[in-house]
Amino acid sequence: MNEATCKNAGAAYTREDYLTRSEPFSEVYQIRNPFEQKRAIEKASFAAEAVGIRNYKALYKAYCDSLKGELLAACNSTDVQDQPLDLNCGDWRVDEYGVRRGGGTSEQIACQFPVLITKRFENIDSGSEKVELSFRKGGYWRRMIVPCSQYASPRELVKLADAGLGINLRMAADLSDYLTDLYSLNYSQLPMAKSVGRLGWVSEGQFSPFVEGLTYDGGAEYAAAFEATRPKGSMDGWLKAARQFRQESAAARIVLAASFASVLVRPLGVLPFFVHLWGVDSSTGKTVALMAAASVWASPEMGKYVKTFDGTDVGYERTAAFLNSLPLCIDELQLAKNSRGQVVFNVYRLSQGAGRVRGNRAGGVDITPTWANAILTTGETPLNSLCAGAGAVNRVIEIECSSAHKVVQNGHTIVSEFRRHYGHAGRAFVERLMGGGAIDRAKSLYEAAFARLNSSQTTDKQAMAAALLVTADALATEWLFQDGQALTAEEIQGFLASSALVSLGGRGYEYMCDWVGQNVNRFVTGFNQTAENGDVYGVIEGNWAYVISATFRKAAEDAGYNQQALLSYLKGAGLIRTSGGKTSIAKRIKGNVVRCICLRMPDENPFEEPESGEQVTFPPEM
Repeated sequence: MNEATCKNAGAAYTREDYLTRSEPFSEVYQIRNPFEQKRAIEKASFAAEAVGIRNYKALYKAYCDSLKGELLAACNSTDVQDQPLDLNCGDWRVDEYGVRRGGGTSEQIACQFPVLITKRFENIDSGSEKVELSFRKGGYWRRMIVPCSQYASPRELVKLADAGLGINLRMAADLSDYLTDLYSLNYSQLPMAKSVGRLGWVSEGQFSPFVEGLTYDGGAEYAAAFEATRPKGSMDGWLKAARQFRQESAAARIVLAASFASVLVRPLGVLPFFVHLWGVDSSTGKTVALMAAASVWASPEMGKYVKTFDGTDVGYERTAAFLNSLPLCIDELQLAKNSRGQVVFNVYRLSQGAGRVRGNRAGGVDITPTWANAILTTGETPLNSLCAGAGAVNRVIEIECSSAHKVVQNGHTIVSEFRRHYGHAGRAFVERLMGGGAIDRAKSLYEAAFARLNSSQTTDKQAMAAALLVTADALATEWLFQDGQALTAEEIQGFLASSALVSLGGRGYEYMCDWVGQNVNRFVTGFNQTAENGDVYGVIEGNWAYVISATFRKAAEDAGYNQQALLSYLKGAGLIRTSGGKTSIAKRIKGNVVRCICLRMPDENPFEEPESGEQVTFPPEM
């Protein structure tokens, strides 16, 4: 083949030149203008074909790829106006026109705007890393914090188009490669900061958000709540309003005490607990009290820090985990009612301090959310239903509010002050708590209060929550209020549930006695076995109601009581007659022998012996 020559970028190349020299490719590569570079590639391709080289474009792409390693090692710096950092971008070109690599037909456009990684964050809880992405658009720099896993995945990275990056899925793949290179080349140069995705205790002597240099790296869904913890107004302004509020009622002092007590739950090893304000009358100050409690830590405005019951179990869990040590404030229990008017809210789920174990798409298990705080709620009805378990009742201190017993009289004036001044008291309380010996003193106050409260007729869990309130209020009174109005164990005692009320079995027995009374016309009385018509539920003989077993089970479970658990309680309390170790006995009703639950009914002589000679004992008065 004759050696033909051609003119390309001012030089004539032979077939041998294309096979042995780099100039036929480097001259094209150095053309910066994308349009001119594409034209040069086409011209060079025609010239190469004229001397027998028919794969110039493939050779040119291989030449560009061969430069990547060399350029990665070289310091090809980003060149953007007012850039926060001067970064090594390897073989990428990063300037005012965006992020590009290569040229001609092989040019990769990762983004039309310059994008940089400007900071690394290490989460103090999980140890996971996130990065701050900065991009220049519209003449100024914008910033966002994203997990490293997001920029490593094009499908996750493309979601940042919502932030204004202007990328599609094809560009996201190139942008992912660019950011991975940028991170690797500049790892030691990138500033590193500690971050957290929640509030509350984070380590010994540290409490979010009161740690200098600690950055919030959580999701956008809680960014507003985190921002709401920024203080406003003055400490003196808040104290003036809080002292006035505390003088209104014991309920007002309890609610404020619960807000401070929330940060003592973890250090003192107490379970999360509820303080619930309820009442059918309006304008009793329930919502004002909730806003007052929130103002200790954050803005009391609804929707920022304070939430409503218009949510899901998962939402409550995640919010509790985000607040972690700060009080969870939820308003208007009636929003949690279902279509039948029944309140659908699980006290157990929040009072356990840990969320559900959930699997993920990768086949593993998500990190289980945890929290240790106080939960303050309001509503028109009690939080616990009649058939709520003893554990649920144990964890709730309920305060009834009425027109005659308001939490606060002039709520509008007080709450307007809390809107002007908030977020100071919580920080001051935590700072004093982190001082030398403060936690030990709190433990000593708590143990003394618990000893006084636990000797009463209440349960130990109710006593634990109440003792924590007394402890928190004593410390807040000494450190902040200095008004001599600290809560006493005797004041709070009247708001605690008695052991009998807490007992699910005791409440179940009371319900079944009422049920027998309601349906007495369905029972055969005395020895008259033929006088009744229609459905028969059993027989009443003296102080004993023989309820057909199937009927007893249906009545109990319709009311929400587990039959087996209820019968176990009744047997242990001597409130049913048993036979052969069974909880039911045989009884003839209208000529047929059926299994019945023989239930002891209350009367003026509760210790009357049944025919079998068994001694019957009643539970404590309810």
